[in-house]
Amino acid sequence: MLSILLAAESLVWTDKIQVHHPAWLFITLFILLGLFAGIRIYYGSILIQTLESAISFQVAARIFKDNSVLQKQLDNILYVFYIISAGLLLYVAEIRLGLEPYGIMGGYLYLFNLALLLMLFLARLVLNNAIGFLFDKIGLYREYFYNIFIFNKLIGISILPLLLFVIYTDGILMVVFQWIALAAVSVILIMRVIRGIVFSFRRGVSIFYMFLYLCALEMAPLVLLYRWLEGIL
Repeated sequence: MLSILLAAESLVWTDKIQVHHPAWLFITLFILLGLFAGIRIYYGSILIQTLESAISFQVAARIFKDNSVLQKQLDNILYVFYIISAGLLLYVAEIRLGLEPYGIMGGYLYLFNLALLLMLFLARLVLNNAIGFLFDKIGLYREYFYNIFIFNKLIGISILPLLLFVIYTDGILMVVFQWIALAAVSVILIMRVIRGIVFSFRRGVSIFYMFLYLCALEMAPLVLLYRWLEGIL
């Protein structure tokens, strides 16, 4: 009788764990860890150079100018890495806050986040090229886009270890890591804005035009996201 009760209790706890930490969540984290391990093995020195470009405008300018095949491969992989990991962080935040946009839940909510981040990425890419074509400065805007998305790649890499702790810890420890993750993303976003300002000075871009650009492509998505969350809440 005791063994039956223990087995039943074990099943209840297993069900609770699966509700909060579904199998696909573990698989996604495992894929991210495997992908990062592969990046470290095959692109070790290039990865370090990419991370250095986040704190050095000169390194970023040199990488963009060199435009090597290996660097292009790594950039594309890191863009995918960012979308997967940022989508996961957004999913965890939605679960913690009890948000269900359009009634979407579970794995479908994560897929929704991936689609949303991918659309934002492609929209900014198209708008950058359109603005560059309009002002006959495609090269300049492509370089700006590259500089800005260095920090998206940095976010993707930085939040991976934090995600493990946020998802698989409880109580005060989980709260601490949530705040650490929020602080890390906030600092990187501030660094991205600073890089945009530095880029405008280094490339002789008018402050007025850069301000309009920041309002159109940097601030507008945040305002729309806030209004969207406000509608959900």
